[in-house]
Amino acid sequence: MRYKNLHIISFLLLFSGISNAQGWMEYVNLNDFFSINLPGDPEINETTYLSEFDATYPARTYTVKSEQSLYSVTIVDFTDAHAIHAAMEKTEAATSSATWINDQRAAVARAAREIRGRGGEITHDAWSHIDRVEGLQLQITNSDNTRTYAGIYMNANSSRLFILEATVAPRSVPPGQFQQSLRFMDSTGNRIRYQLSANGCTI
Repeated sequence: MRYKNLHIISFLLLFSGISNAQGWMEYVNLNDFFSINLPGDPEINETTYLSEFDATYPARTYTVKSEQSLYSVTIVDFTDAHAIHAAMEKTEAATSSATWINDQRAAVARAAREIRGRGGEITHDAWSHIDRVEGLQLQITNSDNTRTYAGIYMNANSSRLFILEATVAPRSVPPGQFQQSLRFMDSTGNRIRYQLSANGCTI
């Protein structure tokens, strides 16, 4: 038993050494209330995102290139959704007072549709959650045999849509330490682990 334990510890230390050598780190960003494992400091680009109901929201993309792989986290900020919709010119049919809320509820479906529309063979397409924030995961084999792993989550408590994408070389190990490492944070850097209310909403 002692030998077995020593073997396990040695394996974990070896794995940790490989991970550190490759530059993996926990990246924490309190402006967007999240942390995630990345193979280096990301390049941050300010951008915009066109929503399901044709509203334009501010967004940021955090990107890291590592060898033959590309990792990105796009975060769409819905904080001012009500004001943005109120300022839009709309047809009478699109003036519902709940449109700004529905825009957020539709965000995961829209982002998934955009990723599917790029083409490639979809090998996984299923509901998912991280810390009970619901979303969707996709796995796609691209035309050049690279593979894209995507996770999409709408955290209504921080009014942010998270779109995770990792594209890796053919026959590469799935990027689990990126894909499963998303954590939601409060403004002081503490991790938030939500519970579900009886109606399925996070609390």
